[in-house]
Amino acid sequence: MLSRKQRLRDKQRRQLKVLDAVEKHEKKLATIQEEKERKIAAIEKDAADEAATVEREMAKTIVEAVDVFGSQQSAADELGLSLREIRRFLNQEDEDEAAEAAEASDGADGAKGAADVQAGAAEGTVTEDPAAGGAAAVTSSAAASDVVPAAEVPAA
Repeated sequence: MLSRKQRLRDKQRRQLKVLDAVEKHEKKLATIQEEKERKIAAIEKDAADEAATVEREMAKTIVEAVDVFGSQQSAADELGLSLREIRRFLNQEDEDEAAEAAEASDGADGAKGAADVQAGAAEGTVTEDPAAGGAAAVTSSAAASDVVPAAEVPAA
């Protein structure tokens, strides 16, 4: 026969085991919930990206339809869209083209800047000299005879 004290300790030990199990399952549930929320966010992002892609493709198709039918009104009539919708897609296409042009310009500027940095690292510092009409000027720790004036650089 166990003493009262021993029975209370056993009971307390069992309660602690149950409490530990509950906490463990709560943590597991929280982890599952976080993973579920991450997956939902990823799915929503993918859906939004897909919707934006479809909108861009639709805008391109509307531009082609306007070209084929000759006018916005004719395209609207043939496609069963309102003139307002046709104009919205045309504006969207204009905005997309402007954004693509800006990205291409930024990419070209970035490539030119990287080339200037590489050239500067190899031969000195490359800067634009406003006094020379914007021609590149190279400053280097090398002898002055190693620097070719901009006017003497052969055309590519």
